[in-house]
Amino acid sequence: MLLASISYGRAGRVKTREWLPEAVLAVVESQYDEYLEKEGGDIMKLPEECKGNIPKTRNYVLDQAGKDEWVCLMDDDISEMGYFGKASGGKNWEPYDHHEFKDFVTRGCLMAEDLGTGLWGVNVSFDPRFYREYTPFALSAPILGPFGVHLAGANIRFDARLWLKEDFDLYLQHLHRYHKVLRFNSHYYKADHINNEGGQVSFRNYAEEVRQNNLLQKKWGKDVVRLRMEKTINPRIYPPIPGV
Repeated sequence: MLLASISYGRAGRVKTREWLPEAVLAVVESQYDEYLEKEGGDIMKLPEECKGNIPKTRNYVLDQAGKDEWVCLMDDDISEMGYFGKASGGKNWEPYDHHEFKDFVTRGCLMAEDLGTGLWGVNVSFDPRFYREYTPFALSAPILGPFGVHLAGANIRFDARLWLKEDFDLYLQHLHRYHKVLRFNSHYYKADHINNEGGQVSFRNYAEEVRQNNLLQKKWGKDVVRLRMEKTINPRIYPPIPGV
């Protein structure tokens, strides 16, 4: 199992490492020494051409894994992962420690293999209201870039043209091939994408968001990818596959 966290411009500020010290940080060559000094641990050196293009970076990490290896790709600003439900201290969610998290990833991979799909993930919102107790997992709901686990043998890669919407595209590629993905609605991640300096925030702007959304819609069609740019920069996905 490869637990990889892609990072850019956040040496010394990688939140994912605070609770998951085993995470391998993937950084471009020009920042490698700074990360080695400020973060330490396992660090994967990426070619400089990956800078600013997250799908190229993710594809590079996937290509470094063994052919029989599960690959968990996660963002570097995830401060917590856990599950919804009865918990201690009156909360209705409970975070994992790093041992519990690795057990969860193993169990998720085994379940995804049994279901016959190549990708699994978790709820894309921390809000407990998004966890519907009657659907603890889903087989067609989106799995996005902050956290996704790629099974050995899937051999599906991110589209480098869609460098801001590559996660939506990869999810649709898996649906197209397997007619299912696996998402644990009962589990969550906490991340700060907008206010955290560094990462993709360094490269994205509204005009490029519009262009990328239009490319995604052109690739998959207006019935599947619907845009509401006046409300949100993220598309709404309507896969032509029955189920939750």
